[in-house]
Amino acid sequence: MKSKYHLWKETDLLENSMKQIHKVQLLMVVSILSITVIVGQEAHRLFTVEKSNSGAKIQIYTSDKAEKPVSRLLYGKFTEHLGQNVYGGLWAQVFINPSFEGWHFWGQESDYERRMGYYARWMSIPATDVMESHKRGIAPFWLAYGKGDIIYKLDTDAFNSELSQQITVNKLESKHGGIRQVLYLPLHRENDYEINFYARSKQPVELILSIRGFADEKRILSENRVQVSSSEWQRYTVKFTIKEAVEKGTILQLIAGLSQPGTIWLDQMTLFPADNIDGFDADVVKYSQESKLSLLRFPGGNFVSGYHWKDGIGPIDKRKTTKNRPWSKIEYNHVGTDEYITFCRLVGAEPMICVNAGDGTPREAADWVEYCNGSVDTKYGALRAKYGHPEPYNVTYWEIGNELWGKWQIGYTTPKKYAKRYRKFYSAMKAVDPTIKTIATGQYPEWNGPVIERDSDILRSLSLHTVIAHRTPPETDPLEVYESIMAYTSYYPTELQILSDQMAEYIKEPKLAVTELQIFINDTTIPSNQTLTEALFYSGIINAGIRSKGLVEMITHSALVNHAGGLIKYKGFVFPNPVYYARKLYSTQSGTIPVRINVQSPMYTSSGRYSPVMEVPYLDAIGLLNDDGSEFNLILTNRHPDSAIKTQIVLNDYYPDKKVNLQILTGNNFMARNRWDNPDLVTIKASEMLINGQDISYSIPAHSIVLFTFKKREQ
Repeated sequence: MKSKYHLWKETDLLENSMKQIHKVQLLMVVSILSITVIVGQEAHRLFTVEKSNSGAKIQIYTSDKAEKPVSRLLYGKFTEHLGQNVYGGLWAQVFINPSFEGWHFWGQESDYERRMGYYARWMSIPATDVMESHKRGIAPFWLAYGKGDIIYKLDTDAFNSELSQQITVNKLESKHGGIRQVLYLPLHRENDYEINFYARSKQPVELILSIRGFADEKRILSENRVQVSSSEWQRYTVKFTIKEAVEKGTILQLIAGLSQPGTIWLDQMTLFPADNIDGFDADVVKYSQESKLSLLRFPGGNFVSGYHWKDGIGPIDKRKTTKNRPWSKIEYNHVGTDEYITFCRLVGAEPMICVNAGDGTPREAADWVEYCNGSVDTKYGALRAKYGHPEPYNVTYWEIGNELWGKWQIGYTTPKKYAKRYRKFYSAMKAVDPTIKTIATGQYPEWNGPVIERDSDILRSLSLHTVIAHRTPPETDPLEVYESIMAYTSYYPTELQILSDQMAEYIKEPKLAVTELQIFINDTTIPSNQTLTEALFYSGIINAGIRSKGLVEMITHSALVNHAGGLIKYKGFVFPNPVYYARKLYSTQSGTIPVRINVQSPMYTSSGRYSPVMEVPYLDAIGLLNDDGSEFNLILTNRHPDSAIKTQIVLNDYYPDKKVNLQILTGNNFMARNRWDNPDLVTIKASEMLINGQDISYSIPAHSIVLFTFKKREQ
């Protein structure tokens, strides 16, 4: 989550962005009945909407269709090293601070009490335990364990990075003395675990490792003993099997300690469930595969503007821990380029890398291209092969910088200076691999102008971050927020058109890449990115992308795990929130060819909080034929906050089979959300419907997305 400083600055800038768009908009005829729902002449021909005073009607003409298929890159996701997106989310490793580093990796010493107080509340740990452990010389997020004369020290004699944890037991008043970490394990699906760590001791000692209850420390679930007898750093592996049944979401702890006097040094201690897949959480992999994740943006986000990719390659144990400067956090560098590509291949996603154009250099970016795409005869291609990946990754899409228009961004610059910077990065990267496709940092007309005008010969695509509803007061009427968000999706095609027209003056086939997308509200009192509202918002934006005739080449919704959208990982348990299911509906349906649709729908009047569109249709629709025309997929989104809409669907020139498959995504209301202890409140429900002919009546539930899959009748 962004700091208040970041959020204020971003809000101010995006508000200025909207003002720039509105200036252009004054020169245009903006009507919900015409340009606000279309992008390009073909889209105008293929999609029209009219106001209806009662009920709704969808007229479909499948013989009138787009010339080109819709790109599946519209159904992508975004992942970034912030919060618990990668570590504590996508990555299966459980421990926080596995390399026992000092607090300066997170922030100033003066900030420790506040931030660790939050951690203590989150994990239900007494704050006094956290503070006392820190004072005694224990690494952040680790706690003291045992009673007696036990001395702790963060020692600069480390296996890797800056520090190791030294534990000296002089006298014990308990069975063991050492350190512990409070944690959750995915025991609902896996009972076997593995701890790897480095240790040394000047004299032989026995290290006891146990997983036990937190509320009841005497409840030992699994325990092992390791003999450490070398004064040099050695790697140890310990396996645990938990045979006792443990209720889902139970808080546990890992104990590492000595039962006799002695001194031990520990470093690089990791804990993985045995079902991890190449280091990744098994449930995250499963959900990504099931939803046919098509594209994954990496590694940021603000994070990338301070990220140096060479820190994240080579054997994981030997990678240096660094500071995640944009987010004032620690970066373990466990998930780097090779791991990211591995995940993409596991789930079938196209990789899209955003390079550091903040404090990075063109040479550094070019080396990254060579590492990914170079042959083994090149310097960095050979290095990739050395680390176990001889075949090139062939990464096609490369975004040059992230939000460099924002003053919170490392490397923030002016529009004119960015135009120069883009050319330098482009030239260096293309010299390594001329086949790559680059995306320039874009956002609003004033920023985009210089890079469009000065780099038109090398510009193919601009990024756009559609992150809306910043700073909405939590006391705002939820209905107003909801209806205003839905109105924004009706306005969005106009925003795309404005940016497209600006590019079209200099570029023959302009492209836009929506590389961040979400409602940026996290309050529980109004519609947020965790609620069904985000799913309906997503549907509207995707529909605009589908209608854009290829102008929008990709969309990466934020984010893959935690941080707003997609999957939530909480207390060791992974579950989807509503927008995951919305993306799954789109990405798994077979349709790729948009067809002509006319929508007659009731409308409502928006307050104009997030966009100038006032008259908004409750019903949105998109129709897609599969490649051979044997299936037709109709996606209807009812944005009405509390009423179903009786709808007549007319398949004018498509002759369907009698059986229609339905998939419905809805909830009790637009604030509905899933929770770790009730993860199926909002989910897709499948059913079948029998029809007779080409004229169908169906009542679209309130606040819902409905996918109809028609099969062509055999003649």
